[in-house]
Amino acid sequence: MSNPELDVVHTSVGMLLDTIGADALRLANDPAARELAVSQRTFYDPNDALPVVRQGLLYGVGVRAGVPLLHLLPQATTAGYTVVVAKSDDDQALAASARMADRLGIALVAVGSGLEWLQLEHLVGTALAAASAEASAPLSTVAMGDLFSLANAIAAATGGATAIEDTDTRVLAYSTVHGQQIDDARQQGILGRLVPDLPDNPWHYRQVYSHPAAVRLPASDTAQGRLACAVRSGTRIIGSIWVVDCGTLTDDADRILTEACEVAALHLLRARASDDFARQQRADQVRAVLETGSAGAARRLGLTPDRPLWVVAIEPATGEWDAQTVPDPGRVVDVFSLELAARSVQSGCVVIGGRIYAVLTWPSQQRPDDLVRHAVRASGTAVRAALRAGVAGPAHGLDSIRAVRESADRVVDLVASRPALGPVATADDVREALVLHSLAQRLDVSQVSDLAERVLRDDAERSADTARLLRVWLGSQGDVGHTAATLMVHPNTVRYRLSRVQSRFGLRPDHPDQMLLLWLALRLAHDR
Repeated sequence: MSNPELDVVHTSVGMLLDTIGADALRLANDPAARELAVSQRTFYDPNDALPVVRQGLLYGVGVRAGVPLLHLLPQATTAGYTVVVAKSDDDQALAASARMADRLGIALVAVGSGLEWLQLEHLVGTALAAASAEASAPLSTVAMGDLFSLANAIAAATGGATAIEDTDTRVLAYSTVHGQQIDDARQQGILGRLVPDLPDNPWHYRQVYSHPAAVRLPASDTAQGRLACAVRSGTRIIGSIWVVDCGTLTDDADRILTEACEVAALHLLRARASDDFARQQRADQVRAVLETGSAGAARRLGLTPDRPLWVVAIEPATGEWDAQTVPDPGRVVDVFSLELAARSVQSGCVVIGGRIYAVLTWPSQQRPDDLVRHAVRASGTAVRAALRAGVAGPAHGLDSIRAVRESADRVVDLVASRPALGPVATADDVREALVLHSLAQRLDVSQVSDLAERVLRDDAERSADTARLLRVWLGSQGDVGHTAATLMVHPNTVRYRLSRVQSRFGLRPDHPDQMLLLWLALRLAHDR
């Protein structure tokens, strides 16, 4: 049994559900079960005996609705549990389990599949702690999840403009109390929804995160003083609250902010759980569109299948997500989605195999090229990382969406290998290269030119470089000077080597079809 008994607090099932919200938890059986009391929490472990508790909540880890849950419910009831929390993708099986729960007088709570068990425990633990804590009057009236109202309540109670941040220094909410002063740093944070990069930031955050209560930070050349406090769920830091100190703070502002952080923890956890759940659902829908062309998933995303669809593939300029230099791709997904939404573009984003894919609709008479370039550039600036992207489309209907995604992949691969293209390219920018790549996947060199096959075989046997000479020469339309400059040799050297090739392989420069097929075959071989 892992973590057999967690912190003992007391509340009802109904209050717990109301506090956390329906996005994360819902009661599967009779509403009368809302009145049942909850005190202790336990994680189920099939390898250990179920501990006997009073008014316990049991996390049914690994137990899905169906036979396993039907077996667990009587055991949990006998051991004193009043609540069993389980995940289920089968509504019929969940209904059968709910009927048994009603007969046993136990609450059966269903949790969304996109919510992790540990995340749920943080949420439940903080909710129970909040229910048993004495919250200050101004904060206790704030609706759960309304971070902007919470920031206003804290600002009114402390006397200073307030901002609520997550651990990535994103500004989640800020106060709008009339007459309260803010400095340039706060204004930048509000406008960009991200804390500006200031010299004192590392020291400030170390101070805040290392203290259990509110901390006063002195003014600097770039900002007013601050009263700040870390928001914790148990021992885990999940955010922070910052109050501008312009000399107007109340005498008990330190205590108020410390207590406010206890209330804010539940707000942040609930918002995160709701956001994570919604984000996971949306990601699943985007994946279904890209991989199966699901019309239902497209409708839920707001993508209209009868309008042209475009696909964008995004990755770090380094090619890999590196925690030291490049942020988590989920952060880029959020910023890129916001950039598109700000311009009223319907889209969906997902991370697949280390790349971010965005599917978006766009009027047929226009192209999203400039929009995507701006959004990629703005996203890179926001996350402080260089990004590159490929744009492909349109897909006229969901049947062709997979092919368009493959084109976007090839475009971003070309962006990586051809710096002159810039960080963002479209399929039209590299149309010829895409056609050659497609041909290279379908044709063998011998099918195109037996002459090219002989040249390549001879190069392999003699460690020669005839194929490169011919590829450059033919690609420059027979310009000896350009060929010599590219190969960094004298033009006479090029002429001598070409005469040798002509006599050795029967090269016929006056035969345009032979030259065309030779160049094509050598390009295909080079691009494989």
